[in-house]
Amino acid sequence: METSRWLRWDRWMRVLHLYTGLFLVPWMTVYAVSAFCLNHKEWFTEGLGLAQKWENAREVEFTPGSGFPQSPAEQAAAILRHVDLEGPHTIMGTPDANQLVMIRLCASGHYRVSWFPPRSRVVIDRLQPTSFYSVVNALHFQHSYRPYFAHWAWALIVDATTTSTILWLISGIYLWARRPRRRLAGGLCLIAGTVLFAILAVLLCR
Repeated sequence: METSRWLRWDRWMRVLHLYTGLFLVPWMTVYAVSAFCLNHKEWFTEGLGLAQKWENAREVEFTPGSGFPQSPAEQAAAILRHVDLEGPHTIMGTPDANQLVMIRLCASGHYRVSWFPPRSRVVIDRLQPTSFYSVVNALHFQHSYRPYFAHWAWALIVDATTTSTILWLISGIYLWARRPRRRLAGGLCLIAGTVLFAILAVLLCR
């Protein structure tokens, strides 16, 4: 009876380890590749000339009517609708009577939408160039539950990824512990990794 119980646990741990890993392959690949890109940023930004900068995309005349909202959040949403860029965004800085600046989030290149009331003008800039490097970096830092399907779903899967990573660790330790012949080698790896992590964490906090 005891043996069959352990065997059931073994099967569950293998299934958990295997299928969560297969489902999350695209996300783990993005985080792995983007982490490498960030660690070697100079290769891509300087060596390959992929550093992004703001470039003017277009300018639009905009004079609000009598029904124009008063709160910055509602104003930002109305302006983005006017310039056909409705979607997830943030407001930069503190809005005033002279300007309201928004960042319209987009993985292929964020938009900076600036409304200048005195000039009745909306200036739209975009981060360029768009490249594989810029897209994977943007996906790496994609976060928060925003009221848009893709952003909400991505945030949910990020939570699933972090949970699955912890489950991978638990299942990996479990599967190692269930193999007596490999306990010594596995234990040495576990101790070595933990000690090295602790040393580096202390040094980085100094």
